[in-house]
Amino acid sequence: MRFVVTLAYWESIALLAGFFGILFWKLLTGDIPLSGLLDGDVRDPASLEGFSSRASVGRAQSLTVTLFVGLWYLLQVIHNPREFPQLPATIVGAFAGSQALYLGGKAQSIFLGRLRDLLK
Repeated sequence: MRFVVTLAYWESIALLAGFFGILFWKLLTGDIPLSGLLDGDVRDPASLEGFSSRASVGRAQSLTVTLFVGLWYLLQVIHNPREFPQLPATIVGAFAGSQALYLGGKAQSIFLGRLRDLLK
């Protein structure tokens, strides 16, 4: 039984290492482009599609908070790998607030942009 547990452990490590290896290889070779990662669509009646792409502060703050929460969680798992860590309410609140700000900005740029177009 101990052999099966050890084998399953090392197989899962190899599988995850393979996934991360393929991901990083594709990032390095450019198969997964990161050029527009922080760009957001904004209504633009002058453009042919009706939208233009600009740097998005909402995406940048959302990415930053998401990476922070993910790193915090990973450090808690490394510190005590025997049990899932409990997320404090402040971290959950900060993460939820970050996502709400991002979605609110997205909704504002799409829906209020139509209103601005009608008023012009």
